[in-house]
Amino acid sequence: MNQTLSTQQSQGTQPTVSVVIPTLNSAQTLEKCLTSIRANRSKYNYEIIVADAGSKDETLEIAQKYAHKVLNGMPSRINRNIGVEAAHGEIICFTDSDCVVPDNWIDELADGLLRLNEADNRVIGVGGGNIPLLENPTLEELAVAKAMRSPFVSFKARNTAAYKKEQEVNHNPPLNSALFKWAVLEVGGFREEYGYGGEDLALDGKLIERGYKLYYLPNVLVYHRHKSNFEKFAQQMREFGRKRIRLNREYKRLAKFYYYGPLFLCLMIYSPLVFIPFVMALLNSIYVSLKEKNFHLLSPLIRLTMSFYINYGRGELEEIRKR
Repeated sequence: MNQTLSTQQSQGTQPTVSVVIPTLNSAQTLEKCLTSIRANRSKYNYEIIVADAGSKDETLEIAQKYAHKVLNGMPSRINRNIGVEAAHGEIICFTDSDCVVPDNWIDELADGLLRLNEADNRVIGVGGGNIPLLENPTLEELAVAKAMRSPFVSFKARNTAAYKKEQEVNHNPPLNSALFKWAVLEVGGFREEYGYGGEDLALDGKLIERGYKLYYLPNVLVYHRHKSNFEKFAQQMREFGRKRIRLNREYKRLAKFYYYGPLFLCLMIYSPLVFIPFVMALLNSIYVSLKEKNFHLLSPLIRLTMSFYINYGRGELEEIRKR
């Protein structure tokens, strides 16, 4: 598909919308993502842009089947920026290739952004929550998806939050968010340094430092696939820990004291206070198992929670020592 904008229910006077999706070897999940977006019968003219970082599987073929624009060949650290630059939309909606969106997703994000911006022109971005996309999950997949949302693990992380009320936030993960294109361009887009990581948090940090506001919309939820096993989860948590310290250092308004919780629990594991993180892991396991009514989760959840404390905490410590 090479047309510029979808005109399913064009109203003419409405702002235009571009949906930007970064990809890399996403063939297993991309089609469901794109078909869910195409199912949106929006009142806004919208286009779908897939910004690919050099996939070696069937990602490009799938993208060309459903997207209006397919961009290819840029490094993954800059593909969102390339997508924004190529966008015709005044509003940019972001999601990831492993997400599935509801059929009112574009309208909910765009309506919410325009409504809040009309009341306060400093509001330039909105976002929603995400819930696990589980299809015949293994016990490990189920444990990862459920544990991530436990208060013993999440430490108020925005990427797993699902608030009940509309509220101002410091960050909206780009798996379910919308921003005015002009605001993204004004602050220079996402960070592009090689190996930086956390470029989405950095973007929101730059926006907030300029006095702009971001809001959470409770009625906008997408389905999201989590890591499928403990090893991938551990690697991701270690990198998240590094990102958190890096962002806390550079963007003071994003820093919160509770983000250092995993670091202290990690240090306790190698001290006489080891019983504290172990008790917390046990409580987390019991809490999630009771909530899910599945006591087969008890053992993997203990292991998973301890892995989170160790790997996220090590990531934080490594970044602190690196400095």
